[in-house]
Amino acid sequence: MWYLMMLLLCPALCSTLPQDGSLSITVRKRNDLATGSSCNCQGLKCGLVGRTNRVVGGSETTLTELPWIAAMFYKGKLYCGAALVSNEHLVTAAHCINRVDKRHVEIVFGSHNISDVVEAGRQTRRVGDWWAHPGFQRRSFNNDIGVIRLSEPLVLGTDVRPVCLPESGGDYVGQHAIVAGWGRVSEKGRNSEVLRKVRVPIMSNDECKTKKYRPSEITDNMVCAGYDQGKIDACQGDSGGPMMFETKNNAGQRQVDLIGVVSWGQGCARPGYPGVYTRVENFSNFLRQQIGASCLCPRN
Repeated sequence: MWYLMMLLLCPALCSTLPQDGSLSITVRKRNDLATGSSCNCQGLKCGLVGRTNRVVGGSETTLTELPWIAAMFYKGKLYCGAALVSNEHLVTAAHCINRVDKRHVEIVFGSHNISDVVEAGRQTRRVGDWWAHPGFQRRSFNNDIGVIRLSEPLVLGTDVRPVCLPESGGDYVGQHAIVAGWGRVSEKGRNSEVLRKVRVPIMSNDECKTKKYRPSEITDNMVCAGYDQGKIDACQGDSGGPMMFETKNNAGQRQVDLIGVVSWGQGCARPGYPGVYTRVENFSNFLRQQIGASCLCPRN
């Protein structure tokens, strides 16, 4: 989970990033991503939010509020989150799939209470294949993104539907993102059985570099969010889970873009240590290559 992954990133392990740029990422517009004739969206739009409670601090989500969030289990134990982006593909963190035996991974969709195995909207799938970004650096967590293809497509509907991929050029600095998952509700607490969400302010990378991290740790492929005083953080979500930004589509409906992936941080909600997320729009080319002609539900 987010908390466990963060504790592994103690200062002794947070190495200085390469100065050569490591890997050049080409940013593509969303409509460059292949929609393909095999699309099976069943008339659904991506990213539509279900009935919701507004976030104040951390709160429990309502049923079907965020129907793209998936829980990943390794040998029956929750270990990461992911976001559905097509009828058979998910985006998660590379560190959630790198060096992990996918034969032991099961992914649950349409769940609110993960301990309730008979939830009406629940669907479960195995992993067909997955790909960590080839530039992923385990020591620095740069390029911490991956794609999962399911063993078989999902049945889309109210309980399970994809989130929207972000359009290029989005400026989110000074605005708030939503992070959700079943992770620990405090640094030493237990995992939450129900899906919870937190609302965190997004900061510029320049500002993030003035916090308690070393400036070299924050790359252009990352985005930081959190409060100076701590207390509220993505430890209430899972590693690999979505960082979301709410917009409105042409019909005025509330719609959510996947702008980040929960990646790393120091401790849980500690003052001066904002959460660090993978910046999804920088990896549009990688996502396009892996998703191919699969279903990407329309925005409008």
